[in-house]
Amino acid sequence: MNHLSFFSLNDDPFRLTPDRDFFFPAANHTALGNALRFGLDQGDGFIIVTGEVGTGKTILLRMLMSDIGRQFETALLVSPQLTPKQLVMAILYDIGLEDKADNRQSLDQLIRLLNDYLAKLAATGKRLLIIVDEAQNLPDESIEQLRLLSNFESDKHKWLQIILVGQPELKKNISRPHLRQLLQRVTIMETLNPLEEKEISLYVHFRLNRAGRGDIRLSKQSRKLLWRYTKGFPRLINKVMSRSLLIAYARQQAIDHKVIKEAAASLHLTRRVLPDWFPLPGWLFTVTAFFVLLASVILLRQVD
Repeated sequence: MNHLSFFSLNDDPFRLTPDRDFFFPAANHTALGNALRFGLDQGDGFIIVTGEVGTGKTILLRMLMSDIGRQFETALLVSPQLTPKQLVMAILYDIGLEDKADNRQSLDQLIRLLNDYLAKLAATGKRLLIIVDEAQNLPDESIEQLRLLSNFESDKHKWLQIILVGQPELKKNISRPHLRQLLQRVTIMETLNPLEEKEISLYVHFRLNRAGRGDIRLSKQSRKLLWRYTKGFPRLINKVMSRSLLIAYARQQAIDHKVIKEAAASLHLTRRVLPDWFPLPGWLFTVTAFFVLLASVILLRQVD
């Protein structure tokens, strides 16, 4: 008996590899997915998606790609530290033109090859969607090359659309003055946030159900600890829960708050400090604002 069968599971519920069958429709993820589909339906401009590592950007993209198959051909670039020529080559390879694309060809020749492909694709009523993951690593000249590629169009329609996905610094990168022409073409810019505290229990049980339900119930104390150690980042939740399964199996016991705490410690997780961009809960913001105002009033009276 392994640790999965011990908990009456027939699959690994907390695998780290993105799996569409385990996609949890959290509120922010669902809203962002709808925004992406709206942007693609509009058929114009760049779409920017940012989020911290482990928030679920990759699985969201895979869900999107599976939903739009009839409207688009897709080129997914996952190693974007590319020169402009390497970028165009990567696009051509991903759309199946590797037999026609030769590294000995010039950039202009490769672009003409892509242009011919786009024209033929448009004649079938489809467009090309280029998705660049980890786009915060793109060199400026390659970002500019993408902007130039976005000029391909007929009298009525754009022939391709581009989604740039990356960590929060991507927004800063494209906001620099010398890239303002690209920024002007951005029609949608969204941020993928971690799960809310109230969603963590739903997330865990959703994945357990996908893996065969399993004989696992988290106490309120366990859920609180899971929030404190992960702050809602799906990847961290998966890591802590996966390690908890192993620890509990080794001891032939249920998962309780002590197991959660030990799992987090073994992963070198402490009670996480919220990143700068993370929004404060409404009540905490109100209390903080009150005490700041009170301190200001006291200080002014002392000055008087």
